[in-house]
Amino acid sequence: MWKSEIKPGVQYAIREKRIRGTPFQRVRIISHIRGNKWKAEWIDPNPGLVHFVESGHLIVPWREHKAFLKEERNEARLEQHNETQGHHRNSPVDRALEQIFETIADDVGYGDGVVCGSPAAVDRVTTRACLETGKHSPVSYADRTGNLNLPFDEALELGRRICAAEPSTVLLAIESTERDWTQRTQRGETHLVSLLNEYRASWALIRQWAGLDAAVAQREAEIQRLERLVWDEVYALQKAGLDSEANRLRRAVQRRE
Repeated sequence: MWKSEIKPGVQYAIREKRIRGTPFQRVRIISHIRGNKWKAEWIDPNPGLVHFVESGHLIVPWREHKAFLKEERNEARLEQHNETQGHHRNSPVDRALEQIFETIADDVGYGDGVVCGSPAAVDRVTTRACLETGKHSPVSYADRTGNLNLPFDEALELGRRICAAEPSTVLLAIESTERDWTQRTQRGETHLVSLLNEYRASWALIRQWAGLDAAVAQREAEIQRLERLVWDEVYALQKAGLDSEANRLRRAVQRRE
């Protein structure tokens, strides 16, 4: 806990090792000594023992310890689920989702495979993604602050669908970042080269999810179709003896090429 949150006379759950699953001990804070040091009286185990503790070993007020342990179990279950779903921290997919949820700016955050936000905010993003609200994974849970925590597979579906629904929102952000970093590397900020290389894979995923690749391919196919029609017209004009008109169209096509 933060030093400012700790109050003398209040009972706290303490852990000798700050590792999830370590059993709690129950203490009452007597007074602040200095820095992050506190004088505490043990209630369970070793009732009556008085010793010193550090702020970082005080986990939560004792009255909240059951809710904290429940949340900790839910968190562990969600993490195990994410492992089975192929989540890897700092992978291209993980980075892509971080950027998407940062860009959509609706009080819903993403980090380390988990989407977190108030139920209302999650519903707003779900609606924007053209998905049905209120349906979440069995491993999702509400934490002690009331925020929903959604697993990696649900985050991935939300991220992909929001890209498809609002492509300009996400594409504008990554294009701006890529352009800025590229220009800065050209000005000699070589430390950004490795960062560019790391993020390009995630940007490619975002473009794919936003349908940019398909849109570009469709546009190029349409351009090629129109060019074939123009060349057919060039040959028709030549056959009709209209060489000047044919040459004008030919030059226009060749300038594009």
